[in-house]
Amino acid sequence: MIRNDLDAAPHTVAPTPPTAAIAPMLRLHRAKRWTHGRLALATVWLALGAAQAADLVPVAQVEQDYVRPHALVDVGDGRRMNLFCLGEGPTTVVFDSGLSDWSSTWALIQPAVARATRACTYDRPGMGYSDPSPLPRTPEAAVQDLSTLLKRGGINGRVVLVGHSLGGFHAKLFAVTYPEQVAGLVLVDPAEERLWDRVESSLARRFGATPVRAARAEDERDIAAAITHFADCAQTTRAGGLTEQQYRRCTDPVRLPLGTAILQERRTLQQSVAYQEAQASEIAHCMYAQNPAADARYRRLFAGRTPLGDLPLIVLTHGLYDLSEPDWEVHYWSWRKAHELTATLSRRGRHEMVAHANHNMQVDRPDAIVDAVLKVVAMVEQPP
Repeated sequence: MIRNDLDAAPHTVAPTPPTAAIAPMLRLHRAKRWTHGRLALATVWLALGAAQAADLVPVAQVEQDYVRPHALVDVGDGRRMNLFCLGEGPTTVVFDSGLSDWSSTWALIQPAVARATRACTYDRPGMGYSDPSPLPRTPEAAVQDLSTLLKRGGINGRVVLVGHSLGGFHAKLFAVTYPEQVAGLVLVDPAEERLWDRVESSLARRFGATPVRAARAEDERDIAAAITHFADCAQTTRAGGLTEQQYRRCTDPVRLPLGTAILQERRTLQQSVAYQEAQASEIAHCMYAQNPAADARYRRLFAGRTPLGDLPLIVLTHGLYDLSEPDWEVHYWSWRKAHELTATLSRRGRHEMVAHANHNMQVDRPDAIVDAVLKVVAMVEQPP
């Protein structure tokens, strides 16, 4: 899989955990493949266009907004979901987080976007301040919950969806499932369905069939290991809680730019049974898990030359990759090629590389995401 190992600040290496069992989660949300020794980093980037750097809001001014619930919207079955909106404007932007994450991950971005238009974050069931769901956390369940939340939360009309990692796939799936509710998309290092089915032939021409098959097999082993690992995390939490060492293995790396208050609250919520069970369920039922029926459905939904029509769309790919192992270039190109293909789902789709960013670019390069969001909002409000 794509070896985007550095989830802390650019050019730094996080501490090495004692096991690599959770390595496959990198492509979903945080690059948990750690290596010993010196890392050979390749910065892969293209021009980001003429947009000026975003005017970000210091996290110290807004962090208290992300350590408490806001509007708890009844979505049925006795469940409530947390919805937090800022700003005003003709277009509403809605942010969806990656695996294991919730609205606080957008603290560097939402306030900046809210200076230009309405910007809303929300927490999926079991994450942040939303009630857990007794149902499996499939992508289909996620998009259905979001549709209900928008309607019952008073967000009328079509929205611009911004999704990171797993949330990026959810946003793409939402756009083909509920097209009447979507005005535009920004996909931030999105997770990709049927990745190897879509890119294997083109990569085989570049690298040869054998290394590509080996990379695919490695991904399949890694995702199976990750599913088992996070199921164990949930079971351990139910049985009495996580030790400090277990907590570090069962959660995201610390994201210092989010500030002390948010990091303390994240630590509290991440140790809850609801969080660990939701995290385990989301990966067990995600688009990377072995599920032929779901794969067949995704193939039908995204079939055709441009299933998203003329929908304004920007796909962002992070530009820092660990290429210290010979086969990791195959994984890098599988990630990049899949994103390029996703950008072609719309006639107005664009693919952009983001320099000096790892997978969690909402922390590394929030300015690039704000710029991309405002570009899509402009495309929505000023159609050709």
